[in-house]
Amino acid sequence: RIQILFELAEGKYIRYVWDSMMTTELVSLSTQTSRTSTTTNKNGSRKKLRPRGTMPSLWFSLPTELQAIEDNTEKELLQEREESREKWGGELSFLLATIGSAVGLGNVWKFPNLVARNGGAAFVLAYVVVLLFVGLPMMTLELTLGQKFQGGDADAFGTLNPRFRGIGLASAFLSFILSTYYTVILAWAMVYLIESFFPHLPYSFYPEEGGNATFGDYYDGAQEHFLSVTKLVGNLSDINHEFNLKASGAFIIIWILIYVCIFKGIKIVSHVVKFTAIFPVVVVVILAAIGLSRPGSVDGLVYYIGKADWSKLMSKQIWIDAITQSFFSLGLCMGVITAYSSFNPKNQNISRDGKVICFSDLVVSLIAGLCVYEMLGFVNKQCEDYVGMKSATNCTEFYRSANPFNLAFVYFPIGISTSNVPNLIGIMFFVCLVVVGVDSAFSMILAFTTVLEDAWFMKKLNIQKPVLMAIVCGVGFALGFIYMFDSGFYYLDIADNYVSRWSLMVIGFIQTVACGWIYQSSYQFRRLGKFSVVLYGNCYFVAIILGVIIALSGSEDSEVGTIWVGIFIAIFVWIFGLVAAILLSKGRVSTYSEKLWCVAGWHGPDMIRRMVNKQYDPQWEPGSLKDELKALLKFSFISCSFGFLIKYIIPGVLLLLIGMEVKSNFNYEPYPESMNILGMLILVATLLEILVLFVFPRIWYDPRLAGRLSWIKWVLIPKRIVTSEDEIFKTTKGPKA
Repeated sequence: RIQILFELAEGKYIRYVWDSMMTTELVSLSTQTSRTSTTTNKNGSRKKLRPRGTMPSLWFSLPTELQAIEDNTEKELLQEREESREKWGGELSFLLATIGSAVGLGNVWKFPNLVARNGGAAFVLAYVVVLLFVGLPMMTLELTLGQKFQGGDADAFGTLNPRFRGIGLASAFLSFILSTYYTVILAWAMVYLIESFFPHLPYSFYPEEGGNATFGDYYDGAQEHFLSVTKLVGNLSDINHEFNLKASGAFIIIWILIYVCIFKGIKIVSHVVKFTAIFPVVVVVILAAIGLSRPGSVDGLVYYIGKADWSKLMSKQIWIDAITQSFFSLGLCMGVITAYSSFNPKNQNISRDGKVICFSDLVVSLIAGLCVYEMLGFVNKQCEDYVGMKSATNCTEFYRSANPFNLAFVYFPIGISTSNVPNLIGIMFFVCLVVVGVDSAFSMILAFTTVLEDAWFMKKLNIQKPVLMAIVCGVGFALGFIYMFDSGFYYLDIADNYVSRWSLMVIGFIQTVACGWIYQSSYQFRRLGKFSVVLYGNCYFVAIILGVIIALSGSEDSEVGTIWVGIFIAIFVWIFGLVAAILLSKGRVSTYSEKLWCVAGWHGPDMIRRMVNKQYDPQWEPGSLKDELKALLKFSFISCSFGFLIKYIIPGVLLLLIGMEVKSNFNYEPYPESMNILGMLILVATLLEILVLFVFPRIWYDPRLAGRLSWIKWVLIPKRIVTSEDEIFKTTKGPKA
């Protein structure tokens, strides 16, 4: 909060200094004959202000939007970043690109599989709850940071605080690692797509002339073909490192497609997404319409969402699956959302865009589920009508399959093979898989290259965009060859487990802590005292960790009881910390209500909300009842629930889920420790990036700004120093009206 003390009529400039009372009034005093002015102290006496040129150096740590005094170099760098940045061809291009990134393979096969495994409509309800209270706030956070700070994930979080830059770098790193094995799945889909043009489908079964094919023949044929395409061996002991020549050819094609889509950056992506985002949705709708005419399709839809097992809502697995799917499907904590929004104009309606993206992702997931389960209903009907299935003894296993790969590469091909127009259905389905997958894959590469392009050392190297894209795609292609052997499927499963179930949740937790607890903590220090703020924060996290440990310490028989004990103890420690922080405060705040809000409020998220909401109402301020009601009721505003969820609910929930995973599945049980090393290395590398750049922010920080950082002091909010009054008047034009 700033107080304007006086304005000189001759120089037409405004001077900003901190008032001892930290008041919020705006005072403007003009003088025409004198270069000095006076103001009134708290005790009523008159105080002469220093004339221009004699103001001493000041330390400032102001909120980003209220930053009236900025270092001249940083001002120039931010302006340079905004002016030189590419822009989308229009708002529609951005929405299509972001929705296309969100809608991927996870929507087509993983979401329907999770619905069937977790109680049908019960999982849909759990997913909607997670989408509203976890997915949408995280989406809004990343969209806002990318658009307002005009940078990829590393620059976006680094602008909040240079020590947060590792969060963005780790997200982009995960996105790149994910692309190396995600493209392998696309290569398998490409093999099936090419084979769908053959007169005799290789993944089908054709009896000898005059013979009849049973359903078991179709099932065994589809399963054996999937094993041949992936080189999957039945047991780990059977691995002999055989190279997969067929899939490697398709793998090359996939990476060439990715490079062609992004080699010129956003300029070409703006055109590509108009096809890659719309075409798959049209195909899925057509397939769903065709599927309704097949026998058994209605039974499949009933199993999909008609049979709800509401008792599943009390299990922890359904919530773990819902949050994992939300993060993976929306592309949260991967740097994609931040990178895409950084190419927007700074005043675009980002709150509305976040709601549209989340809603579109949910709708496409539900429609894809309809398409898949209509096909599974048809397959189930075929299973019941035929005799002689050798491998599967229970037809309903098609609904309960625990492996989403079976849905796309075994069960769906069975339905394709037994349909009236197998080639047409096969081409449509696998084209849809390839297109949605390539769209998501090149968004991951763009997230990584955006972080690289924003780095100061890359700007010095001045590498042309097509060359940089070729290098990154080449490295991704080379790393993906680890999955081109008969052990590749197992390593892919391990990498996916540690990325989607571990690393994304860890980064999500750190992101919310950084934005909800650390960002703007310097404001709390000034108002309440550092001791009280640190005490309250420590008590909150001790409460959550202690509650998680106690909740997970019980056996399966006493699980519900120990969870409630853990919740009670966590609430008690939390309240104790809150009361102690208020009573021990020694800051400028006097009333208990102000102390309560100062210590427990979400000041960092409120500053982020302020960036967005003031676009539509320049007078809007967080905390005002009238303004908060407006934010709650208007679609384009971010409501106060955003701050509460970012600071309290999301980090607590993610920490609980991480604790559950530590207890049950840290060492991925199907595989030996020697194979799990790959996943552990990914997780360790992610954490190291965050830690190293937190301790040594100069590694990734522009040398022109590095002088403002301390190598020695562990200061969470690095302070800004202005060495002369002249810099103040050069770099500021006063606050917006």
